Amino acid sequence: MKQNNVLFKLDRLILLVVAVLAISIVACGSEQVAESPDPVATATLELATSGPTGTNLPTAESTKPPVATESPTATIISKPTPTPIRKTTIGDYGFSLDLDGEVEVQYGGWTGTGPDASQGMIKFPYEGVSAILVWYSSDSTPQQIVADSYNLLKNSQPNLTFEGISDGAFPVSGETGVFGGFKVLDGGATVGGGFVSGWVCSESQSRYALTVTGPQATVVQIRFQRIVNQFSCSS
Repeated sequence: MKQNNVLFKLDRLILLVVAVLAISIVACGSEQVAESPDPVATATLELATSGPTGTNLPTAESTKPPVATESPTATIISKPTPTPIRKTTIGDYGFSLDLDGEVEVQYGGWTGTGPDASQGMIKFPYEGVSAILVWYSSDSTPQQIVADSYNLLKNSQPNLTFEGISDGAFPVSGETGVFGGFKVLDGGATVGGGFVSGWVCSESQSRYALTVTGPQATVVQIRFQRIVNQFSCSS
């Protein structure tokens, strides 16, 4: 009987040990499973974590079409068309004379019935003055031409008084001319004035007498000088 009890206790001890070992094995097996996850599960996790997420996906920037810019238009600056300078040229009688603008010229003979290369006369208004140019053949000197022109002018207007105020020489087409300046009075009041002048063109030996008159002395002087400067002995 005592022997049976000992065996019973021994059997229970063995069962207890076996149970403890079984629990230990189960526990150890559970730790290994936790430390070494299933390879398939790991691969699935890696795929899940390595894929792009909403936060790390590249953002597609909106591209706007290029705005068409207008090419600069070249500004064409047109040059002003120069206004042609009109002039009146007299050149059929052995000399040449250019007058500014369109001038109405009256032609006549001096010693003949009409003008030609040896004699003649032209008369024209010229920007505030009246001018007369006479040409002829003679032996008169420029001084004699001036004296004759002055006397002729005085005698043609006996109701007016003429007073000489200046005289001198001036160049004209390479020649030397002389002039006499005067003023005109009417009852003691000055009503105008002018210049008488004369010169000889050496090549043709023609004599020229120019008389310019007007109400304003300054204008008369300017127009006289302009006519002389535009005169040429050769046509």
